[in-house]
Order: sequence, then structure tokens, then C-alpha cells
Amino acid sequence: MKKFSLNGFEMRSRLTFQLICFSAAIMHLTFLILFWKFKLTLLAYVNIASVCFYITGGIISLKKKDVKNSLAWICTIFAEIVLHAVLCTLIEGVDTFFILYPIVSLPICVYYLFFYCKKKTFLRAVIIFAVVTFILTGASVFFAEFHGGALPTNIAVLSRREKTVMRIVNIVFAALTLYGFTLMFYLEMTNLMEKLRKSTDKLQYTATHDALTGLTNRRSFWEYFDALCLNGEHYNVAMGDLDSFKKINDTYGHGCGDLVLRSVSDIITNNTEENEIACRWGGEEMVVVFMGSRDDALNRLEKIRNEIAALSLNYEGLNIHVTMTFGFADSEEITQAIAESDIEKNETENVTKRTGVESLIAMVDKRLYVGKGNGKNVVISK
Repeated sequence: MKKFSLNGFEMRSRLTFQLICFSAAIMHLTFLILFWKFKLTLLAYVNIASVCFYITGGIISLKKKDVKNSLAWICTIFAEIVLHAVLCTLIEGVDTFFILYPIVSLPICVYYLFFYCKKKTFLRAVIIFAVVTFILTGASVFFAEFHGGALPTNIAVLSRREKTVMRIVNIVFAALTLYGFTLMFYLEMTNLMEKLRKSTDKLQYTATHDALTGLTNRRSFWEYFDALCLNGEHYNVAMGDLDSFKKINDTYGHGCGDLVLRSVSDIITNNTEENEIACRWGGEEMVVVFMGSRDDALNRLEKIRNEIAALSLNYEGLNIHVTMTFGFADSEEITQAIAESDIEKNETENVTKRTGVESLIAMVDKRLYVGKGNGKNVVISK
């Protein structure tokens, strides 16, 4: 089955409305042929009007991007279904099963009323639809049965074979209507659930990532480390700071500064693995966690530094070159970092691990600023 790319529920509703209109037109055309063949002239003329009504609705929905007066269309379609079923029941008898259509159509109409009505209006509409349906269908069934199965008119009474044909046709159409609605319901719920999932993912991404650079924020960073500390794996931490970034902003403007931050972030992201993390720590500072050995992490960090130094950005016709200075340490230096740090020590295991990471980051930060004082564009690991 071809999967449509739908723009919201309105587009899905328009496609559904077209399907309902043209399917109903085919059904009524079938009734028209049968009624004409069975010499039920009055009902044949009624079905000519019904066919024209549904074709008109389908053509209108094809020409419009959305269905105008959707609530009015729903009410009119449901009224046509109920009145048609009542009239056919009164003339042909209950045993032709036309009474199935209001019963099948009621939950379908209620479903679509949910999307087009406010809460209070929806509840009132559901009650009105249900009451009108049960009164009219109940009265028609009672009246038809009271008069022996048909109104005393000049219309020819259906033979047993003709009634069997009508029963079969109505059972098939009612079943197809029910199955068709089930399929549409599934597709629409799938569509809405997919939109909800995307919205949730977007909110989750917004809550855990920096909007400008796409790097994770501090909240995600600490969540990552809480999980990492539980595993007890060896890791490496690097903190980078763009050199002379304030000068770039002051000289070329914040638009240029944003371009630099995004470009540098892309380089860092492209050089980290799935089980690693890169975080915008604040301003032009970024923290990267590398898994694996110390030597391998240092080699990868040097690669990042070289790629940033080789970066040539064009901003409003100007070539912009940037460099970045890094401080580096690995998890085996935590004991030393805690000893050198002024961060308050706590006794509980989880907080001690968090304290160790904070101390390690403080150590890396000090090494970073040693690099700043030694000419910049370097990696300081001791």
C-alpha cells in the first residue's frame, strides 16, 4: 500500500472524506440499479439524489485543500444515512437489513465529531446523534413490523429472492464500511502516534541539547556520567576553549561567532563515537569524553585540534580562521584531582563519584588555561 506523506490530521481528514463520499456514491449507485430492477421507483429516485450528493461532496474535497464546514458535512452525511435506512426499512421491511447502516455509521460519525467539536459541543452532539438514531431506527423497525414488514403502498412487494439479494448486499456493504473505518482508524492513529513520538523526541532533544551547536547540555552530560560511573569504565576528559573568541565576536559580530561555534562543534561531533559525549559547557567552552586508552584519546584530540586549526570559514566575504586550546586528563587521575580540588568531599558513594568527576573537570580546566598562557592552540595533558 502506498504510504501518503500527510500534513497533519486535516490532510488525513480530506483524504478520508473523499473516500467516504466516493464509496457512498458507489454504494448508492448499486442500490439505484437494484431498486430500478426490482421496480422500486421511489427509492430509485431517492438514490439518484444520494449519488449526486456524494459525488458533489467528493468533487468539492478534491478541489479544496481542506474540507470547509466539516461539521456540517458530517451531520448532513449522517442524516442522509439515517433517513435512507429508515425509508428503505419502512418500504422494504426490516429483514432487508438497511437498519444496519445507522448502527455502523454512528461510531464513525462520533469519531470524527471528536476532532471537529469542542468538548462540551462534542458531548451534546454525541447525545443528539445517538438519541435521534435510536428513535428513528427504533420507530421505523416497530412501524415496519407492525404493518407486516412493509408500508401499504402501490410499490411492488419484494419477492423472497429479491429480499435475499438485498440482505446479502447490505451485509457486504455494512461489513466493508466497518472494516474500512477500522483501517482508516488504524492509519490515523498510527499517523497521530508518529507525530506524538516526533514531538516527544523533539522536546527531549531540546531539553538535552544546546540549541546553537547541537552538542549536549550539562544536564545530559551529568546523566551520561552517572551511568558511566556505575560501569566503572576507563574514560578521558578534555575541555576546549576557542582562542580569541571574544575578538571574533567584537570584530565580525555574533553571527560570525555563531558560525564558528557550529563549525567547531561539527568537527568535534564527527570525531566522537556513539558511546562518547560532547557537551557545550558554557560560552565557547566545550567538554568531550573519550572512551578507550589515554594514548588513543590524546591522538584523537590532536586530530580535532588540527582540523579546527585548518578550518577556513567564509563569513560575508571574509576568511575566518580559528584555533582551540585543550586541557586533558584521564579517569586514573581522579585521586590526584580530588586531592588538588577545593570541592567539598561527601561520604556517599554516588556523590563521591560525582565529586571525582567535578574534580577531574576542574583539573582539566586548569590545564586548559596553562595552554592559554603557553601560546594557545595546544593540548595540555600534564
